[in-house]
Formats: sequence, structure tokens, C-alpha cells
Amino acid sequence: MHKKRIRLGAVGVLSTTVMLGSTAAAQGTTQPPAAEDPAPPTPAKPLGAVSEPGTSASATRSPSADGNWTVEKAVRFWTPERMASATDSSGRVAQPKGWTAPRTNALTGTALTGQHFAGIKSVGMLFHTDRGMRAHYCSASVVRSSGHNLILTAGHCLGSNAAFVPKYDHTKSAAKQPYGIWPVKEWFRDKRYASDKSVNSDLDFAFASMKPNGSRKLQDVVGANSLARTPGFANKVTVIGYPSIGHNPQDQAFRCPDVRTKALRSYNQMQIDCGGMWGGVSGGPWFSKFDASGNTGQIIGNVGGFNGGGPDVNPRDPLYNRITYSPLHGDRFFQLYTDAQKGLHTDHGPYHQPPLPVTTGTVRPGGARR
Repeated sequence: MHKKRIRLGAVGVLSTTVMLGSTAAAQGTTQPPAAEDPAPPTPAKPLGAVSEPGTSASATRSPSADGNWTVEKAVRFWTPERMASATDSSGRVAQPKGWTAPRTNALTGTALTGQHFAGIKSVGMLFHTDRGMRAHYCSASVVRSSGHNLILTAGHCLGSNAAFVPKYDHTKSAAKQPYGIWPVKEWFRDKRYASDKSVNSDLDFAFASMKPNGSRKLQDVVGANSLARTPGFANKVTVIGYPSIGHNPQDQAFRCPDVRTKALRSYNQMQIDCGGMWGGVSGGPWFSKFDASGNTGQIIGNVGGFNGGGPDVNPRDPLYNRITYSPLHGDRFFQLYTDAQKGLHTDHGPYHQPPLPVTTGTVRPGGARR
């Protein structure tokens, strides 16, 4: 589509006016798949270029912390009326009439479509109140930290008065969510990230420290995922997120299991082809493996990157919800991870894009998916 493909979304049911204290408590005619992926994106700067401050006009500073934003205020704020009035700020349109997930994976030639499931407790939804009445707009995962309080999401998913809901259950009120609601205390994002089509979109990742819910810390309640450097462009991953309710009437978590990744040409990013990854999955984790519990695992990527994380095509194009991007987690990612654990906001200097593959094969990517 012509607007940025932001993997955001609105959700319908998180309703209550009850205050929350401590708690332990994602047819018809099939459209034929496109003959090939859209034309490759043109980087704003040559390969290997250095992005200087101010290169990307869309770069924005992180929202400031709100010391008065609490669990109780978050629950009181998200009344049924406000949730009903929340809008999807991604610029997406409704699901095309008669749409069904494609049957063929353009990257592997095999059939692959994602699936709804009950979710896992270390992955959930993000809500915030910026730009009108935005409700569920991104996905996030809990990651191991010394403070037991960090989540990982996309760099374009920051917002004021944000809250995280692990393993969201649409059948329950806010006060009865199985693992509670957790207000964001502070955001951490690379200072050179920009939500655009420049090489700075390689930095589309962010962390947030969470306030306690009563006397409990997030990691102690739901567990946490480990983080590992992305081994390369070719991996096998399971991607989890929460699509917007307009494309997710089940209002459940959604996953693309055991899907192969491939390089996104001209960017330090990888891509998958899996039907059903609509708006709202931005920031969702890319797991390389799971722990025995199945509720946590090892993360090597997150939905995001060029133009927000997916193809810059018309919403009626079958590739719109199929091709999904992730930045590779390398030096800049782990520098930010360290900063987030220490509560620092370090400027690590201009971003030098690392050497990229000479060729990525026959697939020609496009661009955006927030």
C-alpha cells in the first residue's frame, strides 16, 4: 500500500472499570497469489552507508516516562467505551472481501499459513493512548533481565501511557486477565532508529521496563525469554503476535510455526512468508526454539524493519499479509539491551550497516508491516 505498512491494530474487548491490584493472575473466493514479490525496496542510502544524525526525517525521540501511570489508572482508563472507540492508526483497511490465506509459500514453495492459538504467557499485547484513542497496536515479549521487568517490541511501537497484557484473554475483563496488566515505566530505543525506508530501519527494535503489578515483577509472574544473536539470514523460526481484530475475529494470538527465513535484499533484515500476519503483530518475537514448558524460548528477531515490517503493496495483494520482516539482532541490539537493563539512554553513534549477502535468491521483497 502507499501508506506505511505498520503492523498495528485495534482490539475490541478489554473492558472494566474495576481497579486492579496484584494478580497472577489469536471466506469465500480465494484470491490467486501474486506471480512474484513486489519490486525490491530502494535504500535511502547506498549499501554500507553511514547514517548521520537527521538523515531520516521520521526519527523521533522516545516518549518520556510518566511516574503517575499505574496499574490502577491503566485499568480505569480502558473502559468498554474507550476500547470501542479505539482506532487502528496503521492506515490499514478492512480485510478484503472473500480473502483467504494463500496456499503457497513464495520463499519455500511449500504450503504455509499461520494459525490461531491460545497464546503463551511470555507474549502479549501492547496498549497506549497516543494519537487519538489507540488501543491494541503492537505485540511484545518478556525477556530476561536483571530487574525482572523488561519487554521487547519494535522501535515503532513506542507510546505514552502504554500497558502490556501477557497472554491476553478476550473473554475476561481487565481485572481478570490471567497475568494482569503491566504499565510501561520507561522506553529504550536506539537513537539512530527511524521508522522509514532508510538503512536505519535495521534498528527497529525497542525495550521497555515495566512497573510492578502490586508487589510482583513481570518476569516473576510469566517467566522470560532468552535473547540470542541472529545467526544469519537463513533460520527456522516460529513467529507469534496479535493481529488486529478486524483480521482476527477469534481475537486470539496468532503464530507462524517452523517457517524458514531469508534475507531482505539491501537491508540487515530477514523475512518470512506466512499467511495471516496482519496489523497488530509488530514487535512480536521470532523464536528459534522453545523451552520444555512451551511458554518461553530463545528469541532471534522481532516483527519490524523496512517500512514497519512488511510489503509496501496494496492491501488486496495477497503478499500484504504474507511477507513479514525482522531486523537481525546484532551489536546495536545487544548494546540497547544492556542499556535497558541499566536504565541508560546511550547514543552509540551513527549506524554502520554490516556487510550484506550479494544475493538473496529469486524472491524480490517489498516493504512494510507495522
